[in-house]
Amino acid sequence: MNGVSQTLNRLVEHLLAQGDSVHLLIPRYRENPPTEKPGLGISMFPALALPNYPEILLPFATPGRLRRLLRAQAPDVMHIATEGPLGWAALRAARSLGLPVISSYHTNFSQYLGAYRLGFVEGPAWRYLRWFHNRTARTFCPTASIRDLLRAKGFARVGIWGRGVDGGRFHPAKRDPELRRSLGFAPEDRVFVYCGRLAAEKNLPLLMSAFRHLASPRARLLLIGDGPLREQLAAQADTRVVFTGYRQGEELARLYAAADVMTFPSLTETFGNVMLEAMAAGLPVVGFNVPGPKDVIRPGETGRLLETIDAAALAGAMAELMEDEQERRRLGVNARAYALRQNWFAINDVVRQAYQELCRERPAKPGAQSSLAPQGS
Repeated sequence: MNGVSQTLNRLVEHLLAQGDSVHLLIPRYRENPPTEKPGLGISMFPALALPNYPEILLPFATPGRLRRLLRAQAPDVMHIATEGPLGWAALRAARSLGLPVISSYHTNFSQYLGAYRLGFVEGPAWRYLRWFHNRTARTFCPTASIRDLLRAKGFARVGIWGRGVDGGRFHPAKRDPELRRSLGFAPEDRVFVYCGRLAAEKNLPLLMSAFRHLASPRARLLLIGDGPLREQLAAQADTRVVFTGYRQGEELARLYAAADVMTFPSLTETFGNVMLEAMAAGLPVVGFNVPGPKDVIRPGETGRLLETIDAAALAGAMAELMEDEQERRRLGVNARAYALRQNWFAINDVVRQAYQELCRERPAKPGAQSSLAPQGS
């Protein structure tokens, strides 16, 4: 369900649509595993679930096993989308076979570590990540601010692979008064929505504190998602807060459309796909001036970008948009227009062109191109 998985799914769909052959190296999912289809092969590996996130799996494989698989598949290029055990083994195997490798950086590890009181391992983590990615031909990241951060940390050959959104699925026309009523929202209520994991790195206690500053009974908060902080957040919530659990697809699109403003308090994102989804649904977005939000929100055009990271600043922006309907609507119209300009084809073709450049550097061989994409945590 997370943004990284959705992005990788979009890339696979793009490659298949262009006639490429793709083989995925992925965890053995317990529920709804992907299935093979023409052009798409799959190899699954045993995996351990993270203690705080059972939906996130750490797959394991040895370099020797991956070497045998690569020899059998004979791909032109490998794309590694995880720096975890599977990614490490894939990198070792690919380099031993002289197979070109592209990597992508999806997680802001330094701030995640801080959120879990593991800041003392930040230095070694950056050294490992730099070592890992600098052994690939190119590293893609989602935004210019993350690119600049990686360059400052000594990463070489860093490019931008942005994110798009399905403007047909996420649409203001899906606003449904009956759905709002079923959630307990009155017509005059103004609904702020957050979507994502309910976890420490998402800065949600600050959002709850900001919402408590809004004394109006017309202010409502819709939390879409689940995670280890749910019980704590529920204990802090008053009757104006609604928890939905995880939602996806059409149900998620209708929930976005039922809201009025997205609040995105996270300080740890490399992008934040949910912001684009909410914008496509016609919602302005309020966030802090940090990597992720500052690459998506156009201040004064599509939402509010706050310089001060505290509950009072967030509450002030929320109160302003709650009371000023004309401004809220203006920002929402602009937000959708901006989201619709984020074209998935052009975005994913940047990666495909990088694959092609590497393929051209290798001796030509018959048959379609093939990219192997290890995925996981």
